Amino acid sequence: MPSVFAGVGSNLGDREEAMRFAADQLTTDERIRNLKKSPVYETEPLDAPGGKYLNAVWGFETDLVPRDVLGLLREIESKAGRVRGGGYHEPRTLDLDLLAYGGEVVREDGLTVPHPRMHERYFVLKPFCDLSPNWTHPVLKKTVKELLASVERGA
Repeated sequence: MPSVFAGVGSNLGDREEAMRFAADQLTTDERIRNLKKSPVYETEPLDAPGGKYLNAVWGFETDLVPRDVLGLLREIESKAGRVRGGGYHEPRTLDLDLLAYGGEVVREDGLTVPHPRMHERYFVLKPFCDLSPNWTHPVLKKTVKELLASVERGA
């Protein structure tokens, strides 16, 4: 059963409640096992309007295929009140990104795993490193710890 990692963020409304809601949705879904959560970090929005984000990374195991994991994450976002307005940098009540699916590389219409920009984002790498520092990016062949060090150095 693959280990799946999801980025979790919120910068609208009751941010803590949105994250709690998402965790409850995952823990009560029988297809999701062993949910583990990183510490939560408050960060400035990156090229986006709205207030500060709460960011975390969560890991879990599932038999769902990547496309179905993405569908589940989007369903949870919708239940939490997220409305997709088409803007790439819009504020969000809840943002759930599929970051990694085991060591697999997936390139499908509307789905790229590992997440195509995760290796550039401190707000993803810091909590990911807290949770799983030795997970190795299957394309870049670097651990999350190494990717974080590169971002911190500005390399």
